[in-house]
Amino acid sequence: METQLQTCYFTKKGPSLITLFGYATKSVPGLEINGLGKYGKAIKEKIVFVTRSRGLQIPMKRFVLNVEISDDLGDLESGSVKWLEYPLLLHYWFLAGLMPISKLDNCLAVGSLTPSGLVEEPLNVQVMNLCEEYDLHLIASTAGLESPRGVIDGNDLFGQVAKLDFKWKQNAPI
Repeated sequence: METQLQTCYFTKKGPSLITLFGYATKSVPGLEINGLGKYGKAIKEKIVFVTRSRGLQIPMKRFVLNVEISDDLGDLESGSVKWLEYPLLLHYWFLAGLMPISKLDNCLAVGSLTPSGLVEEPLNVQVMNLCEEYDLHLIASTAGLESPRGVIDGNDLFGQVAKLDFKWKQNAPI
């Protein structure tokens, strides 16, 4: 099984659309995150912790998640990389067959994740503009949001799998 999901990497010029792509195979079980250098291991461990602390049953497969960040975005910064945690969790759980959604290829998600399961969403007009420009569904749980293709409520999406709390980041990166 393979899929992709769109997310944002925030720079001084605003959010840039990046693609997460991944697959699951019958190989040595585990989770691998590529493309984030030194930040990948910490995010992987956080995702594994959140998954285990909720008692979720993950199939015995190898899950590979890749982040395609172009060189023109410069060096990776922890302040921007943290907003990839929620989409990576969503991507992982989708590949594990836990999410009640048929595909992610035309969706955008962005947010940070705490070990307790709090998702902070840095949503602003620029993120909404990316959804409109690239014709993407937004996966978010911030009340009152409107997106050209609609908003998939993260509470509804995750509610059947595990309890996550959502918080809107009022001072979203610009």
